[in-house]
Amino acid sequence: MFEARNVHLSAGTKDLLINTSFRIGDKDRIGLVGLNGTGKSTLLRFMSETCSGRTVISEGQIIRSSDTTIGYLPQEISFDGELEKNALHYVLQANAKLNELLKAIERMQLELEAPDQDHTSVEYHRLIERFSEASHEFERLGGYKMEADAEKVLTGLGFSQTGFRKKVREFSGGWQMRLLIARLLLQKPTLLLLDEPTNHLDIDSLRWLENYMLNYEHSCIIVSHDRFFLDKITTRTLEINFRTIHEYKGNYSYYEKEKAQRFELMMARYENDLKKMAHLKAFVERFRYKATKAKQAQSRLRQMQKLEEELQAPEEDLSGISFSFPKARHSGKEVLKLEHVTKSWPQPDGSRKDVLNDINVEVLRGDRIAIVGSNGAGKTTFCRIVSGDLDYDGKMTHGHNVSLNYFAQHQTENLNPDKSVLEEMMDAAPDAQLQRKVRDILGCFLFSGDSVDKKTAVLSGGEKSRLSLAKILLQASNLLIMDEPTNHLDMRSKEMLIDALENYDGTLMLVSHDRYFLDSLVNKVIEIKNGSLQVYLGGYAEYLEKAEKAWEEERKRETVSQKKVSRANKKSGTDRQKQPASGHSKVNAEKLEKKIQKLEKQKQEYETTMGSPDFYSLPEEETQKTIDRYHELCAEIDKLYAAWESAVS
Repeated sequence: MFEARNVHLSAGTKDLLINTSFRIGDKDRIGLVGLNGTGKSTLLRFMSETCSGRTVISEGQIIRSSDTTIGYLPQEISFDGELEKNALHYVLQANAKLNELLKAIERMQLELEAPDQDHTSVEYHRLIERFSEASHEFERLGGYKMEADAEKVLTGLGFSQTGFRKKVREFSGGWQMRLLIARLLLQKPTLLLLDEPTNHLDIDSLRWLENYMLNYEHSCIIVSHDRFFLDKITTRTLEINFRTIHEYKGNYSYYEKEKAQRFELMMARYENDLKKMAHLKAFVERFRYKATKAKQAQSRLRQMQKLEEELQAPEEDLSGISFSFPKARHSGKEVLKLEHVTKSWPQPDGSRKDVLNDINVEVLRGDRIAIVGSNGAGKTTFCRIVSGDLDYDGKMTHGHNVSLNYFAQHQTENLNPDKSVLEEMMDAAPDAQLQRKVRDILGCFLFSGDSVDKKTAVLSGGEKSRLSLAKILLQASNLLIMDEPTNHLDMRSKEMLIDALENYDGTLMLVSHDRYFLDSLVNKVIEIKNGSLQVYLGGYAEYLEKAEKAWEEERKRETVSQKKVSRANKKSGTDRQKQPASGHSKVNAEKLEKKIQKLEKQKQEYETTMGSPDFYSLPEEETQKTIDRYHELCAEIDKLYAAWESAVS
């Protein structure tokens, strides 16, 4: 469906891809990986712009099928002209064809209902035919369930019913990104290009998006630093490396293993080429001025020059860099105890809302705890209370010898704008031994070369966050609290941080939506939900397994409840149909009204079911059966409305 042949891609004066070819087939699910700065985001933008005609390539060829449509999620978005729309209205604009059809149907309906319309004219009958054709096409394209689909996607991505009506401008940047994701999913493009879609999602919405993407009927290319997400979704991996694209026929874990093997072969070849060059150089230096060997020396010189041109060292490998936190004194066995702690926030109407309500928890030395919950559940509030950064009601006790270190996004405010990245790190290093490791640590956090001399004042938000995190690694503590430490890290930086935290001998409390990060480190999970805490013993994978069972039980209860409501509605409808009425036309109209009401309620029940975040995780035959029945209901309601209009006219 999409093929690039011998494409050249650059950003300014920097060549990102040279003479590169790759192909994307129907239903391909591809992970796009590579070091920061290799051109992943630029490539996705290039693909989007060439397909839309906004960019014409100068070298190479792009081939795509005529029915290819592109949906592109960039890392930075703009809502110019749409900030005043509400969330539901914004995502409902996704399908241009459906919206045009709907406007045409509404126009024709007004014409049909016009008081001066001649019902016997040829034009009137032609208008009815066009109206009927447009209505059938609208139904075929899913127009009658368009709003239900939009609500289902918004719900899955974490929006509440009240959030559907909020204006786009009222949402934070992260929630606006979710709105764009929702709109793209509803467009159902044949090629979906997602640049870091998981950055602004909590674990619940991540889980929903994974299930949605697993059932996505078209192709997608995903750039993400969430390896769990890539492993679950993708079946091919494209890596940008050395200004070309290398293909791996598997997900991220497969790519990682295969790459390690390729790296070993490449290193062996590289070292062998170096030895060969050394031999050639020695021969040339020894015999180039000797008449009897001059010709051979010149031949060896040409071989050496050609080999030198082709010689390519494998990319820099940071796996050998290790780091240990500075040692701190051991704390007592009981590190932290919260008793009847409550925290509330004022609301616009003057009331107060409890974020945490009468919570009790004990943290022991050696605990490695994941703090989880949906967005807004109170994870950051909890961390700020524990760190002493926020007041509260109740009692909190720190144990003996506890020395606490807290990483939060607002710590970037503590950077000195007049100091360089390197100076900021050197000042934070308590001794000469750590100062010698500063450059290595900065390299792991994506600061290398001249970037270490940049003033912190000119750093981006992500760069400031990475620098603040790097500084944390230089400070001794025995209780470390980290709120979303992996947000701006690439895969290699995360691995380095995981290695350091695995060897940390203190107590850990971590907030993160990166499941691989949590699964590598924790032995206990605290879930915050509806203001309460629930503690799960065991690793993060064990927590997910238990949580999945709880979610499944909740879904079953909702299904049973919906069935009870449906049975009650049917019974109520039957009783109403027994009521007497007078006048043939009036009786017929009343019967039709009751039947319409009954079917409208059933339709609403189906829309509620399809709007559930778990709906598309059901077996495909079950979801398709529900969708088919919904279409039948919509068609039946339309016929009843037409009959009712005839009865009352």
